[in-house]
Amino acid sequence: MGKARKFLSREQALIAELKESLGNARTLEDVYEAISHALLKLCEADHFAVGCANPDGTAGLQWKTDTVHPLLKDYAEWVQEDFVFRATVVQPNVVLNDVQMLRGQPLSETETFRRSAGAGLKLKRVLASLLFADQDLKGGVAMYRESSRPFSLRAQWFLQQIIPYISRAVARLQEFYALRFERDLLKAIAMGAGPVLMLNSLGRKVVDTGPAIPLLERWFAPHELSDGVPRAWVERVMALSRFDVAVDPRLESLTLERGADRLDVTFSQSAVSWGGRNLWQVRMHERAHWLRPDWKEKFTAQESRVADCLHEGLANKEISTRLKCSVETVKVHIKSLFEKTGTHSRAEFVAKGRRA
Repeated sequence: MGKARKFLSREQALIAELKESLGNARTLEDVYEAISHALLKLCEADHFAVGCANPDGTAGLQWKTDTVHPLLKDYAEWVQEDFVFRATVVQPNVVLNDVQMLRGQPLSETETFRRSAGAGLKLKRVLASLLFADQDLKGGVAMYRESSRPFSLRAQWFLQQIIPYISRAVARLQEFYALRFERDLLKAIAMGAGPVLMLNSLGRKVVDTGPAIPLLERWFAPHELSDGVPRAWVERVMALSRFDVAVDPRLESLTLERGADRLDVTFSQSAVSWGGRNLWQVRMHERAHWLRPDWKEKFTAQESRVADCLHEGLANKEISTRLKCSVETVKVHIKSLFEKTGTHSRAEFVAKGRRA
């Protein structure tokens, strides 16, 4: 950025103040409040945003801003198309201006410009940096101008000087958020019995209870799963997460059947949120057939139906009516069931035949 620059006395005092404020920050809102006013004034910017990486590992950042939220609220969905992200990700912890980022590409041809215009913003100039530590994305800083006048080299230099302090602050935040996030997830999962998946709005798994994965592997073939989540469920959660259309309430539950076994599944928004979006809680309840498998494989299809009737406590006449056969035929089937299982009464058959 040219010859070496030095802090002015007022800038030195401001740096000391910002360092202290950032050191006391415990939330992203604290970080924003600590630096936004000073940076907006010193860099003569119209908008400011600071972001923290998502602890669930999804792409993009959770942003705090007072003025450009319409542009950044769904950032994870288009982050790879953002020219600011593409330029700063290959030069971490370096403040770049829009000219350095675009490298001759017209701003008006970018997805970022299109989305900003759609959000009612007139963004024409940018200063930004992605913050990394140990090769992991920790956060980001972005300043915007609505006028065509470029940011000064002095503004770019000043922002560069405080990047290390902002980086340490958001890295510390990520640790706080990750611990809080894990605690909230465990609380949410503990509020009910059975296997549970927690998915983000893109259908990606955030966490699961131990029984969930083996259960899904029993019900789905490997090619039907994406990172342990049924691909159809990923699409279902993405549909449930949409804001632009009315959601069909039938998407919130489903029942899968395989022979006599059933899997009841419910999709509900969790109280746990991240990046401004609620996570989805997917609870599963497997209803396995009551009859032990080693017995069931001995029976014919009709004998299995008679066995189910015995389990329900139906009398011979009731069984004959349901299965549309004679009472004598029902007796023949019951005798066969007893012979195949070594039992001598209905009560003994049902008691010994229950799945463990």
